[in-house]
Amino acid sequence: MVKKLIGFLIVGILVMGTGCNLMEKHQVEKMQKMAAKIDQLDGQLNQKEAEYRKILTQYGLKGDKQLTDEQWQMLSLTSEQRKMLQSRLNKEQDSSYKAVLQEVLDKDQEIKDLRTEIDTLREQLPKPVVVKEGDNHYDLSMRYLIDQKGVNTKDAQKLIERVNLLNYLVPGFEVWLFYDGGTFGTFVTQGTANQSPNQIKKYYKTKLINERNTAQQEASQLKDDVNELERRKAELTTQLAELEQAKVELSGQVQNLNSRNKRLSTQNTEKERRLNSVFYHVDNYKALAAKKVVGRFLFGRPQLKNFNAVTFEKSLDLRQSDSITLTAADAGVKQIHSIYVMPRSFVKDKDYKIDLAPDKSTAVIYIVNPGKFQMSKVLFAIR
Repeated sequence: MVKKLIGFLIVGILVMGTGCNLMEKHQVEKMQKMAAKIDQLDGQLNQKEAEYRKILTQYGLKGDKQLTDEQWQMLSLTSEQRKMLQSRLNKEQDSSYKAVLQEVLDKDQEIKDLRTEIDTLREQLPKPVVVKEGDNHYDLSMRYLIDQKGVNTKDAQKLIERVNLLNYLVPGFEVWLFYDGGTFGTFVTQGTANQSPNQIKKYYKTKLINERNTAQQEASQLKDDVNELERRKAELTTQLAELEQAKVELSGQVQNLNSRNKRLSTQNTEKERRLNSVFYHVDNYKALAAKKVVGRFLFGRPQLKNFNAVTFEKSLDLRQSDSITLTAADAGVKQIHSIYVMPRSFVKDKDYKIDLAPDKSTAVIYIVNPGKFQMSKVLFAIR
């Protein structure tokens, strides 16, 4: 089946350099004229085929089953079919039907002649590239110049930059490419596509115009919206100024309240910590005895003799921990042999427990009865 070249569109022809010879220019002009001729004949062919189809349909000649589906699509009679129609024409007495048969034969011959002429012209042109899905004019031109004509990439880009390429290619389009020396030309025809390049170009042009008109309408609407927003902004600015003044006044009040709340919060936090803490002092028993802070009554256990002489500088928040770790270094001794917990109202194993490390370098006091230790002052005398 001969491919249809409907709606010819020359995309661009480029003549590179001032040294282009007359032969190259003539070749370009020749291709233009041949392509234009194909386009003209193709238009005539479309018209003839439309008339032919109308005749065959109107008079039911296809009902004779002399045409195959392929021939009906091609709208072309075989030699036998022409002879059959010619024989019927010679025998037909009905002048109106005879005229129909003659018209069928004439149209068939005209179509064949046009196709022959188109085929002859196509044979003289370089074979076009049939567009596939995803093809674009630029890539097709680059591959042609580089792969088929040996042009380097940089020069190929320069050639293509000066040519008007078709932005939208449809599968079935035929892309014609020509290069001779410094001359490069390319144009696109419809091929087997349903629409011509001009129709595609017109479609996208119309689409752009519609999009532009829509954008202009939206811009106009946006302008009105902006004016309304500006008016509203002025009103809000006035209100904002009034609110800012009120904010300044309230801010001063809030700062005063925040400062007061912060002080109260700090005080409350400290009070809560003290209410839930035990305060203690760690020292060497001998040093404490020398200062008469602790001592024995006769042969009894050591007791706290001068409570006011001790500063209980350390504390433990019993809400967060239930143990105190003591080290020999805290009391200035090499090892911890025993620990006296004073006052003696705190009972070992009932209110507290002592866990002495095997190397006697540290000891852990576990608070068993935290309620008894809350807000208490405790002296840890280490021997």
